[in-house]
Amino acid sequence: MKVRVISRLAAAALAAATATAATASEPATSVRYPYVAALSRVSGADRVYFCAGTLIAPQWILTAAHCFHAPGGARISTRNLYAAVGQDRLAAAGDEVQVGIQRVFVHPGYEPGSQHNDIALVRLSDIAGPLIAETGGADPRAATVLGFGSFYEGRLAGNALLRTGSPAAQLSDRLRRGAVRLVDPALCAALGDGADDTAMCASAGAADACVGDSGGPLVAEAAEGPDRLVGVVSLGSGCAVAEPVVRYTRVEPYAAWIFETIQQADDPLE
Repeated sequence: MKVRVISRLAAAALAAATATAATASEPATSVRYPYVAALSRVSGADRVYFCAGTLIAPQWILTAAHCFHAPGGARISTRNLYAAVGQDRLAAAGDEVQVGIQRVFVHPGYEPGSQHNDIALVRLSDIAGPLIAETGGADPRAATVLGFGSFYEGRLAGNALLRTGSPAAQLSDRLRRGAVRLVDPALCAALGDGADDTAMCASAGAADACVGDSGGPLVAEAAEGPDRLVGVVSLGSGCAVAEPVVRYTRVEPYAAWIFETIQQADDPLE
């Protein structure tokens, strides 16, 4: 099977700006970050990676709601969708590590236009691993964003082609990490939505690379015990600006929804 790593489910969606966290990034390993998930869709002979996520329970991934919506706002079918958890290199993630996506729970308050309440839960068809990230908690002063990075953004992404005419890879094949600092929440307003307690913004200042796929994790790293997932990559100002800013969906305000959704799906008769 041919693997293509792009930022959306279809080439037409590549014209939309990809959410990226701008940072001077570096390679990361799945040994240190075993909970990072890469979401893909199989189409013909291609496996197309389009978003990231975080394993928060053995059979559950937390990601962004916009990952499952087309540019016009319509929901995308979950047919032939998969998740690979704990992988360093996407090209090496064979069929044997792919776990089917059984069901997607988009937050009922999600607004495609503004990407407000941009959070979703993915129930897998099987257990993906025991090593997870805890969710919620207070905002850290600094955090780590994880993902497979973005080579292009906006219209450039839509026009990036290989010599063969096929869409060029939009994301790095390798897992990457970058340190970011939280900034004034009012800066989130500049990204098209008012600042409130459901969002946080972070920046790494001037940078030479991008990392942080849509739906990917913003974590507070722990010296001992599991890392803490505090944010989900939602949307960004782009990398080609002096002070790139990325808006994350803050996880803590959704703790009750996350718990109730998982409980009801896992124990429907209770």
